[in-house]
Amino acid sequence: MRLITIPENFDILPARLAPICIEDHDSKGRPVNLEWIDRGVRPIHRALCNLVTCVIGDVWAVSEIVSSSVHSLSRRYGHNLGTQPHAQVYARTRWEAKNAAAGGRRLRLRLDQSLDELDTELQNAFLIDSRDHASASEARLDVDALASTDDLRLIIGLHLDGWTWEEIGRQLHRKSNTAEQKFRRWRRQLRQTGSSRSPRNRDVY
Repeated sequence: MRLITIPENFDILPARLAPICIEDHDSKGRPVNLEWIDRGVRPIHRALCNLVTCVIGDVWAVSEIVSSSVHSLSRRYGHNLGTQPHAQVYARTRWEAKNAAAGGRRLRLRLDQSLDELDTELQNAFLIDSRDHASASEARLDVDALASTDDLRLIIGLHLDGWTWEEIGRQLHRKSNTAEQKFRRWRRQLRQTGSSRSPRNRDVY
């Protein structure tokens, strides 16, 4: 079992960044497809550090969160990395970080807290009891179906983490207005889907 460190020369990292250390085998002893690290983690090291700092408040938690994300993606998808593995790693890390910040999946009152940031109407449409696993799975599939590409998932994640459209455009090597238009189209689709649902009214304790 080997520990892979990103970057290798981490002594020169700025104060607000931390190295990401990932074991090349998961907790079950299964080898990890290293392309998830080379193509999924290395290109966005800074973005992952900023993400974990924003969500958890501790940049030094980045290794644990990203390692869990990479192991999960490698276990589930293996050699099927898609066209932008870095987008999948970012999206999965964001999900893992939110779970960690909330104290675990069972304590989350909403399937995806980004819906709360997007629109009150969407929040009401997708409000679920985290113990209702069937409803949670159903709603998550709806959101994933609408965020149908890795590119779009990355745009959504970066926008909700406070990145400007100009910064997102540079990250994706696109014009800033192209990224913004893609996000707004996704938001309209999500609102239409939310409006077609009967709001779930549940007591929250």
